[in-house]
Amino acid sequence: MLSSVLEELLRNQRPAKLSQSILVLTLAALLDMQDQLTSGHSRRVGTYSALIARELGLSEKDQSTIKLAGLLHDIGKIGVRKAPLYKPDKLSDEEMHEMKRHVILGYEIIVEVPHLADIACLVLHHHERMDGSGYPHGLSGDEIPLGSRILCVADSFDAMVTSRIYRPTVSVPKALEELERCSGTQFDIEIVRVFGAYLRNEGFHLLGEAL
Repeated sequence: MLSSVLEELLRNQRPAKLSQSILVLTLAALLDMQDQLTSGHSRRVGTYSALIARELGLSEKDQSTIKLAGLLHDIGKIGVRKAPLYKPDKLSDEEMHEMKRHVILGYEIIVEVPHLADIACLVLHHHERMDGSGYPHGLSGDEIPLGSRILCVADSFDAMVTSRIYRPTVSVPKALEELERCSGTQFDIEIVRVFGAYLRNEGFHLLGEAL
């Protein structure tokens, strides 16, 4: 993941600015080392997010920005107690509160790098929901940044189709059905429509090739 983060930083920034990114790069590497599952997840979320951004017609720069946000979206988990991350059973209210802190911690880490402030905002809001029931601020609809809405779909999709301690893996078609079922409440309808159209037109098998 560290090489992927560096690649996207080079796409977004002049080399002279990269020294400001040492903190983020170091923490990304540490997150990789402590949890290889998270590492693979973050790369896939970055890939899916950039794909969705492209299918929505966003610029190459925006695609790169959203990909970098996907690579860093879970960076705040480096400051969260590990027990809730690996618990197979339902989390208690206290454990859920601890888990939800990761978006704020991620924002606080990334926003310290001035030229990554827009990415920090996308990371902060990637668990908001269209109906306002998400966190950390209960934003709804267009109040949620477009990039965060993209991250939410990509993050949720990957969580469904890959192995988790607390959730059985589902097939890609079933995961897409779940995204569509929750469109308008949890997920942005247009983002799910575009992602679903890509998967159905290009073939589910191409997801593996994109990685």
